[in-house]
Amino acid sequence: MANIRSVQDYKEFLKENRELLHKNAVRIEDLSPDDDWILDDEWDVIYEQEAIKHVRV
Repeated sequence: MANIRSVQDYKEFLKENRELLHKNAVRIEDLSPDDDWILDDEWDVIYEQEAIKHVRV
């Protein structure tokens, strides 16, 4: 993995590896309902926190 030291480095990494990331991504619809990742409530908390931070009034 690239040596990422800044947000710009990270953006460049994402840009350079976009197709590889998409190729290896797993759609949540493809996971079984009893998958540990889906059952972990931590993701719901993270999603809610991010949604609250990015809500525009």
